[in-house]
Order: sequence, then C-alpha cells, then structure tokens
Amino acid sequence: MKTILAITAALLAAAPAAALTNDYSNQLKKLSSLQQRATMRRAVLDNGQYCKRIGPVAYQQSYKNLEMWTVQCDRGAAYAVFIGLDASVQVRPCRDLADLKLPVCRLPK
Repeated sequence: MKTILAITAALLAAAPAAALTNDYSNQLKKLSSLQQRATMRRAVLDNGQYCKRIGPVAYQQSYKNLEMWTVQCDRGAAYAVFIGLDASVQVRPCRDLADLKLPVCRLPK
C-alpha cells in the first residue's frame, strides 16, 4: 500500500510540471520573422550585450523550465536567449555555453 501511495504522490507531483507551458515563448513563435528579430534584439541589448544589426533568430529547444532561442548579430556575435515561465529572459553568448554546462547553440544557416 505504501508503494502505491508513493507512486501516486510522485505522479501527482510531476503532473503540474508536465502541464506547464511557456506562454511567452509560444507567443514569440507566432510573431512574424521581423517581430521576432526586433524582440530578440531588444532582449540582447537589455542584457548588456552587443547587437547593432540582428540576423537570423530561431527557436532551439526546451531546457529545464526554460525555452532556448538562438540569435545571430553582426560582427559574429551569437547568443542564446532563455525565456522563463515568468517571462524572465537570460541572454548568454553562445561561446560561453559549454563552460556553463548549457546546451550548445545550433545557429540557423
């Protein structure tokens, strides 16, 4: 009986996590390419990074409770943008991700 209760408790605890969706990332996916690029450029600039001219932007993957996007800028600058469930945004240079043990950027060609 204790085993069944433990399994049930584990399933109930996992259910909310599985049901979570990142509405902010989903809204970004629905925007036009131009709107996505403008939004991502603002995120990069707001995080104190360089991006005078933005290039391709692409959704890459889910990572823990974040959604990962990649951004290419001029001068070879490339960033990963992580969007949280609470609309928080973290921007990291792609070159730093391996050292931070984060997923490596797969930039669009």
